[in-house]
Amino acid sequence: MNLIVIVPKKEELNYRQKIVEDPKTMEYNRKIVLFPKEKWNSWYEKWIGKNDPNFYYAYLFDEDISSYVGEIAYRKDHEKNFVILSILIEHKHRGKGYGREGLKRLVMIAFQNGWEEVRDLIAKDNIKSHKMFLNFDFRIVSYDEEGNIEFSLTKAEFVHKYGEIKSIFR
Repeated sequence: MNLIVIVPKKEELNYRQKIVEDPKTMEYNRKIVLFPKEKWNSWYEKWIGKNDPNFYYAYLFDEDISSYVGEIAYRKDHEKNFVILSILIEHKHRGKGYGREGLKRLVMIAFQNGWEEVRDLIAKDNIKSHKMFLNFDFRIVSYDEEGNIEFSLTKAEFVHKYGEIKSIFR
C-alpha cells in the first residue's frame, strides 16, 4: 500500500459520485447519497473552493494499484469546538487497511490545520469501525438515542501515543 491524499478538482468529482451512489459502498448508511453533476459546483465551493479551515475533503489514492480507494473529510461541529470525521472506503477495497491509514492521515491533517479534538459518530452496528477507532486510541464519549457511539481523540492524546505530528504531504 502506497497511499496518498489528493484534493480533487471540481471536474474530478466523478469518483465521489461513484462511491456515494453505490449501494454496496453506502450499505453502512442504509441509503445512497445522490450526487448529480448539478450539485458539484455548490458542493465544491463549500468543501474545497473556499479553503475554509472548517471543511476538508480529499480522495485516498493507492499508487501501488493506481486506483482511488476512498475519501476522507471533516467538518466543524457548529455547536462545539471540534471537527467531525468522515472516512468512506469503496466496498471492494475494504478489509485491506485503507480505513486505518485514511483515519491516520485525516487525523493528522485536522491537527495540522489547528484543531485540538476530532470526533466521529459511528452507527451502533458498525463493529469494524468501532474496533478501528478503539485500536487507534479514540475514546468513547457518548451514545446517542439510537445507541450510535461517539468517539473522540485530542491532539494531546495523539501526540502522547504516536509522537510528533508529521506532514503527510510530499
